[in-house]
Amino acid sequence: MPTYNSEKYIRQCLDSVLNQTFQDWTCIVSDDASTDNSVLIAKEYEVRDQRFKVVTHDINVGAANNWNRVKENNNSFATKLLCADDYLFEDALAKQLLLLKKNQTSVVFSERFIVFPNGKKLHPRLPKYASNISFNDAFGYYLKAGRNIFGEPVAALFRTDLFNKSEGFRPEFEYALDTSGYMAISRGKEVTFDNAVVGVFRVSKNQWSHQLRGNQYSQIFDFIDHLVSKEGIRVTRLEVMIGKLKVMAANLLRVILYKFVREK
Repeated sequence: MPTYNSEKYIRQCLDSVLNQTFQDWTCIVSDDASTDNSVLIAKEYEVRDQRFKVVTHDINVGAANNWNRVKENNNSFATKLLCADDYLFEDALAKQLLLLKKNQTSVVFSERFIVFPNGKKLHPRLPKYASNISFNDAFGYYLKAGRNIFGEPVAALFRTDLFNKSEGFRPEFEYALDTSGYMAISRGKEVTFDNAVVGVFRVSKNQWSHQLRGNQYSQIFDFIDHLVSKEGIRVTRLEVMIGKLKVMAANLLRVILYKFVREK
């Protein structure tokens, strides 16, 4: 659970982990030099339950370095990255872990709700697939769709061994940070898509991704070019161009939505 000035929602997030029906977990809270009470709140849970562990950075190291800290002493079968302003439904880990083991794939992507600060809840459905899909097909579809077809981190559960062997989350693709990690984990493997809703992604102007919005086009375009030139994803030039136009349209809509978001 990466945190940075997350005191407003972190209790709900930590409680959602504590209340999982699957109980054989460890929750590492990695704080990126917060200046609020995030660490103090997390340490309350560390005292309360030994499955919570709190680690900190003395200086701010950025999202990618903080997210990649999940590799440290991680010998688990599976790992979930859970941002501190999101939360899980109580059977999320049980459902996703069952699918990951059953299908023997690299990542399980499930559905999620999106909640706005005014309390409005949406369920923008992700594209439908067969249960399992190859790395090339998944990222080919991503390129053609021009949007995040995998959902936010709350929606994913991945194999720890594959993540530990990979380059992890790529700081040069910070606006597509979660997707860059899924690329590294699933390279040459299959992924699983499931339509179960496992949690909530919260829209907030405090999110680091919102702060990066001025760089979003260039970073996502660089990631698209990387997928084609370095990862060998097979799409036509026309499909890449159309995909980039869809990226621009989707992110323009995102900017408009954020503009009218009112924090409580």
